[in-house]
Amino acid sequence: MSLSTSGTYDTSKYEVKGLVTATHTEGLSLLRGVAAEVTGLFGGKSDLMNKKVNDVLNNLLGKLKAQVGSNERIVGIKFEFAEFGRSEGNTFLSGIATGTLLVPKQKGGRRKTLRNKQ
Repeated sequence: MSLSTSGTYDTSKYEVKGLVTATHTEGLSLLRGVAAEVTGLFGGKSDLMNKKVNDVLNNLLGKLKAQVGSNERIVGIKFEFAEFGRSEGNTFLSGIATGTLLVPKQKGGRRKTLRNKQ
């Protein structure tokens, strides 16, 4: 099992099985939101927000790993994050991860070729 942000892989050993996705959303505490706003006003880093982003990222990685068999791989992983709900007083940080699931090619089996219909 392996995870990679690289989209390259050995096409003689692996074939695409499909798309995998994972989502994770966490609420941001009022204190974290206020601290982030103050940091934004004066510049500098926000350890509280960095920790929350890392928490969401680690949860996404765990959810992707749970979808992979021992001989399978996920390549081309992309992560996106969004903060929403600030105007309603409840702020959330949501992340989504997508990637391509690869499986080992069967030896001696026929290969499928996708063709465009014309």
